[in-house]
Amino acid sequence: MKIEVKKDIILPAWELIKDDSKIKKLQFFPGVLSIIFLSALLAYQTIYTYSVLSHKKEETLEKILNFVHSQYIKEFLIWAIIFIIFYILLTPIFEWAVIKYIQKKEVENKAEISEAFTIWLYKFLPVFEYNNLFSEFKLLSILNFYLFMLRFFEFQYIKAITYSFIIVFLFSLLINILFNYSKYFIVLENSKVFEAIWKSTKLALMNIWNTFKLYFIMFILNIRVIFNFILFLIFPIILVSVVGFLTSQLLQTIAITILIILFVIFLLFLWYLAWVLESLKIAIWYYAYKKWKQKMEEIEKEI
Repeated sequence: MKIEVKKDIILPAWELIKDDSKIKKLQFFPGVLSIIFLSALLAYQTIYTYSVLSHKKEETLEKILNFVHSQYIKEFLIWAIIFIIFYILLTPIFEWAVIKYIQKKEVENKAEISEAFTIWLYKFLPVFEYNNLFSEFKLLSILNFYLFMLRFFEFQYIKAITYSFIIVFLFSLLINILFNYSKYFIVLENSKVFEAIWKSTKLALMNIWNTFKLYFIMFILNIRVIFNFILFLIFPIILVSVVGFLTSQLLQTIAITILIILFVIFLLFLWYLAWVLESLKIAIWYYAYKKWKQKMEEIEKEI
């Protein structure tokens, strides 16, 4: 059984996402949560980057401490905790629903969003468990930990930290390639977490080259994170440059207003891009799971 990645996996996934708006609707809310979470991380990294470049770490730390001791800290912590709980709980629920919806759409040629949520209450828990077990191996988690270590040691051990980061990154790359099909075994075959990991590893090893190609495509799609970071990095530079260049208070106000509007437009565009790409990634891995599983079953029958 010959399977072509582009013809049998990527194109069907794209056609599904392009023609069915319900999948994108399912990804709307987690997409909003994801872009808020990512924006908060990028804003934090940007603030630290500028504080280091401008040699104002002590001043930045003093402002943070003043905020911690202000009257707004309680409200901030409450909303932050609520958001984190929503983000952690709702992400696996919607992941489960999207995968189940795609399966019903593929098998029955029709599906409803309400059907995808019918039994989420107890079915999503294995996906939740899987996400919590392996979230540390995501590229964003590793990159944030790397930047945190650099801040903590203040670049004194940058070579050792970087080498360690490269090793951890390569290990996470291997883990992600082998375990990519786990969620589909959990959702579509009711497998337990470690049973799904074993099945996913077996499926990936039997199709290692094609799985690697797909993972590389997913890696390219995730480059959007870099665009987000660049946006957060250059916006303050442009803002400060414009304010410094213009002497009129009126012109400064107009320029700042236009820049903020442009920033929000770009942010909304990147959010929409993330929303569509996340739906596409789930669909691609679904078709890969389906095709490789059919191939594996045919090989096992021949054996």
